[in-house]
Amino acid sequence: MSKKSTHPLNIILLGDPAAGKATQAKLLVKKYKLYDFDMGAELMRRRKKDKALDKMLRVFNDEGKLTPTKIVREILDEVIHATPVSKGILFDGHPKMVGEARLVRKWLRETYRVKPLVIYLKVPVSETVKRMSGRLGYFAGKYGKRPDDTVAALKNRQSYYRKNVAEVIKFFKKEYTFIEVSGIGTVADVQKRMQAVITKHERKLVAQHHPSARKARQRSN
Repeated sequence: MSKKSTHPLNIILLGDPAAGKATQAKLLVKKYKLYDFDMGAELMRRRKKDKALDKMLRVFNDEGKLTPTKIVREILDEVIHATPVSKGILFDGHPKMVGEARLVRKWLRETYRVKPLVIYLKVPVSETVKRMSGRLGYFAGKYGKRPDDTVAALKNRQSYYRKNVAEVIKFFKKEYTFIEVSGIGTVADVQKRMQAVITKHERKLVAQHHPSARKARQRSN
């Protein structure tokens, strides 16, 4: 939507491991002038300011644990409420848990934001392994693991991710417009597909918020 739109676009971008979410997110943020909600970047900013938080998260990272849910939720809450309603938000890879998804829905409603478009960038397991194969030598050299061990780990990671994100997808399908986009092809190919989906969604939003549409809803009520 245009910069002057009173109904700025909100996007939740999810996807398989190595699907290219970060690359596509940067392009979408630039094109649609969105706030880039990247949990990794948000955590890094906070860690630089808070030594105690940095120390705690280092322990979690070293033990291979996820960032505590409490911290993730606090950051989601802060970003949604602090970002001007006139500016859309792109959620890059989040939320990943159903509890977080419910809170995002709640806070988007509280701030009177337009319902987000949920895009899932999909690639097959074979493509995930192919894209990450360049890291096999690194892993083998640093950790002494065989390439086939790393490939197995990648497949397990994707299986685990899909299993856990399945509940989030199920939730979002009931709440918002949910579209799967193929992540196969060049960056430009994938971006073209995503922009086609977004354009269609924008037209739908414009129609929904047109004065005649509002009057029709009022008459039906």
